[in-house]
Amino acid sequence: MNKIDIKQLFQLQQEKMLKSFGLNAAFQHPGAKGDATEEEWRMWFNDFFPKRYCAEKAFVIDYQGNCSEQMDVVIYDTHFSPKIFENNGQKFIPAESVYAVFEVKQNLNKDHIEYAKNKIKSVKYLMRTSAPINTIYGYKEGRIAPIILGGLLTYKCDWKKENIEQNIKDNLTSLIKEKEEEIDFICCLSEYACAIENNSCISNFHGQPIYINNFNLITDNDNSPLIFTYFKLLRMLQDMGNVPAIEYSKYGIKGIDPTTN
Repeated sequence: MNKIDIKQLFQLQQEKMLKSFGLNAAFQHPGAKGDATEEEWRMWFNDFFPKRYCAEKAFVIDYQGNCSEQMDVVIYDTHFSPKIFENNGQKFIPAESVYAVFEVKQNLNKDHIEYAKNKIKSVKYLMRTSAPINTIYGYKEGRIAPIILGGLLTYKCDWKKENIEQNIKDNLTSLIKEKEEEIDFICCLSEYACAIENNSCISNFHGQPIYINNFNLITDNDNSPLIFTYFKLLRMLQDMGNVPAIEYSKYGIKGIDPTTN
């Protein structure tokens, strides 16, 4: 029986992407270089992830009219959610439809971790509705929406390989000051990838709420960054289940939501 080495296939794909990123780096204009790298990541998500997930560069909006900063990669639902809004090439995706958002940079460093956490914060702050769902037992209350994942995707790293993990820990500890700023995944394609298990809590200090940052880094040094990123993100998305159903009435559309009593 013929056998296929899955790890080798992913290693070849990683080398292909790294070569493409290296070619992108040859662009002199920073904007052109960044756009090409972002598109490479979006193509990877769209080509390799299940079709229920779609990757776009987009803004995320909520029913109160709040709008996030433009995110390099928005992973959103294409099965249960309505199509995205689009205006003059700019895409706007309802917060209820979103599973994850990523910022794309060339290099992994402190400045880009800080930049990514601020962009992610603009999405995690958004409000999401959850409409009742009709089942064989009648209408059930909408499920609590899972927290939108936020991540940073890079090509290279400014730190020595042996120092990457400690630098990530140090910077997360010093930079993350509230729940909405938490980063859930970091991939430096040429060197390292990790999921971040956030176990933060809010403590009370002299009557003032204080954010206590507590996290674990989950990685797999026996496999390439790309194969870990692929299977770990799939697992994280799978654990989130389906996105919540949108309450259209809260978006100002009356006479659509069903009577549930």
